[in-house]
Amino acid sequence: MLARVFRAPEVRSRVTILRSDPFGGPGERSEGRVWFLPGRGLRYRSDEKDGEDIVVDREQRTFLVYRPSEQVVYRADWDRAPARMRQLIEEPERILDAKFRAARERRLVGGAWREGYRMQRATLGDSLPSVAVWIAADPRTGLPRWISAGGSEDSIDVEFRSLTILPKASPGDLHLSLPRDVRTEPLDPRDLLPGGESR
Repeated sequence: MLARVFRAPEVRSRVTILRSDPFGGPGERSEGRVWFLPGRGLRYRSDEKDGEDIVVDREQRTFLVYRPSEQVVYRADWDRAPARMRQLIEEPERILDAKFRAARERRLVGGAWREGYRMQRATLGDSLPSVAVWIAADPRTGLPRWISAGGSEDSIDVEFRSLTILPKASPGDLHLSLPRDVRTEPLDPRDLLPGGESR
């Protein structure tokens, strides 16, 4: 299931993301699109009004966040991008080569019970804060459809809709098309996440 994604030239998908509130409030729901070029970069563009457009590009060594509501593109070096994003882009094979200590687990998702796998922390192959990851495939395609990840403070649920594997990568998908009057400012990644921590 994961090998087809991590070894693909490029993957595109629409996504729905639900993130919990670490303080116990209502969760935050958003929809957008994802472009993933293993070994090269990752982009997420929100479909929400004035939603962010985020690009992590290994070849260009950049981490960009465009906020239309501010008419600002925030720029940082590649090394300032969240560690898990960089690892996913740089070392997809490391995840595949890890010993998958996965256990079957059914969860109620989207109004139906789904067969999936709960993966142990060792599967992630890093020394980052512990998270519990559950993943289930779309029964029609066999590609990842639902992913849940949670730690001691918060959790995130992602649904991939219309996930497509392309036969050839298009690096232009990582390019931001910006209006002329957009200004550039330095980016502090700690401002992007709750608690001010780049993960």
